[in-house]
Amino acid sequence: MRFVVLLLTLTLGCESSPDTSAAPAGEQRPRSEPVEWVGLSATLGGERVMEVLGPLFGDASRTAPHANFELQPGVFLSSFEDPRTPEQRIVEVTMDTGESRRVILRVPASYGYGQVFIDTASVALARAATVEAEQAGSMDDFDLIYRSRSVMGGELSLQAVFSGGQSRLILATNTPQTSLSSGLVGSPAFSGEPIETLAGTVWFELSRDSFDFFSTRAYGITAGAAQNFNDFLLLPHDWLRLTVTPNLGDEIIDVAFEVVTLDGRRIPFARAPASLLGGEQFRENVFRMVDNMNAQEAAEAGSSMPWQVPFYYDDPEGGGVVRVIAQGQAGVFRIAYSVESPVQRLREVDFVPYQGRIAIPDETPEPETTCADVGSVDALEGRFRVRFDASSTVRESADLAGPLRAAVYGSVFRAEDVTLQGPNDGAEAVARFAFEDVDATVAGAGPEFVLDTTLPRGSYQFLGFMDVNGNGGESRSPDVGDPVTLPIGGFELGCAEQPVVVEFALLLPERG
Repeated sequence: MRFVVLLLTLTLGCESSPDTSAAPAGEQRPRSEPVEWVGLSATLGGERVMEVLGPLFGDASRTAPHANFELQPGVFLSSFEDPRTPEQRIVEVTMDTGESRRVILRVPASYGYGQVFIDTASVALARAATVEAEQAGSMDDFDLIYRSRSVMGGELSLQAVFSGGQSRLILATNTPQTSLSSGLVGSPAFSGEPIETLAGTVWFELSRDSFDFFSTRAYGITAGAAQNFNDFLLLPHDWLRLTVTPNLGDEIIDVAFEVVTLDGRRIPFARAPASLLGGEQFRENVFRMVDNMNAQEAAEAGSSMPWQVPFYYDDPEGGGVVRVIAQGQAGVFRIAYSVESPVQRLREVDFVPYQGRIAIPDETPEPETTCADVGSVDALEGRFRVRFDASSTVRESADLAGPLRAAVYGSVFRAEDVTLQGPNDGAEAVARFAFEDVDATVAGAGPEFVLDTTLPRGSYQFLGFMDVNGNGGESRSPDVGDPVTLPIGGFELGCAEQPVVVEFALLLPERG
């Protein structure tokens, strides 16, 4: 068996490890009110990692900041100095909607943490390139994360990833979290200072016996205690160093991580204390689960169930948070050291609201609720008067093959016999229709057609299509690109003649 060790995760919510974060006092209120936010992420190839990171965080005297750097068509990244303080920059992401340029993120970012992230990503990527050049596929995976969270400007996450021999950069944004409470919609839902954190994950391999030896040695209680971890290289990631200092009088150890940059500088990354008793219980839990898994795998390969053993310790103000996580699945073991760097507080930006506009009419017509309102009478059975219309999606689609004036074919089903996927197995149509000249070119102004079939009072669905290609008359089946209805919400029949508007929702897509 191989003992796969995931050693370092310095993160608030890193996607490859559990979220160990605890918000600073006053940073978030209890979730007693509804909130919302909208996100966006983009992935860039490895050759662009430093192209993005250097100008984003670097000293403006050495590197020109980003000004509308195009991440993807219509999505732009900018970085500019904050005139209020020399300690941070402002990072902004904008998007071209075709009608306007919208700001969808604006967050502060410190030069200090930004430079640490640049230095760490630079040395990690350089080491990966060296190892891969010596032997392709031999470099173990890692990811590094910078995150800035602002209650007024949103959340930015930058993740430099090396996986499967390839590197990439993932940029993710969230808009500010805003309230959904009455009278507060669109306003900030939280209060408190903006913060930033650093993150990273590296993997390397150890045997089970090696884990036993190194975890015991780390606590300084073996015969080799004098040779404890001091500037220990976490190969193949030799840029990351571990120092463990026992304090046997207090029955604790101090665990510290440093990054060694390309030019040899030492950058403290995170540190936290752990007790001997907690570590001993963690080891026993791990070995119990490892032994169980090994026995199950020996009896039948692949028969063991997934398990997890976490061990948490922290010094959130003094150095960070560590969460060691042992995992096993199908005979493969992993251990994660999830380490959170201290939170860096920033200076807040102005609020970034949603910038779209929704036209809400001042007055809306009263709905027609009675048969008298629609010029009919209550009845136990009746007929539908149908007008066909098309959604704005259909009308504005570049794939619409012709004008919205053509024959319409379809069927009527009881509403309970239809789902979004179509009629249920065995369901029979209660009526069919074919109208030869349906003009839906002007929204809300098409002619009305009477369905000949008399139906009992109840709820119904119309399934049909407009034959814009002119070739569906015999098959009564739509082609790709024909406007089609979707069974969303039923039509109630309760009058002798019941008017309804049947909408073509989408163009029939190609089936995958």
